[in-house]
Amino acid sequence: MIRGLLLVLVAATGCADDDGPRLTAVSPSAAARNTMVTLTGQRLCGASADCAHAAGEVLVGLSPPQVQANVVTYDATSAQVVIPAIASLGATHLIVTVDDRSSNALAFEVLP
Repeated sequence: MIRGLLLVLVAATGCADDDGPRLTAVSPSAAARNTMVTLTGQRLCGASADCAHAAGEVLVGLSPPQVQANVVTYDATSAQVVIPAIASLGATHLIVTVDDRSSNALAFEVLP
């Protein structure tokens, strides 16, 4: 009984929302280097939705070598970015970081 209660408590706390950015989609889901893609989500300018003062970036990759995407447009629910010419080819992830909080990772593929 106690083990079941602990499992429920761990599951409930693991799903807590920290008010950080959340990504819901990337379109297209695969693209070549130097191609523009669109990310959609929530709180991409932080919990305050102050895009003028939010310190954010879009990263390609979960672990080194991560590269920063070139941001073309950015607002609270979407961002258009260009996949960098130096991004590693193959399956990877896109992550938004704003005000020191990182989003969930969206699967993406950098095509040759």
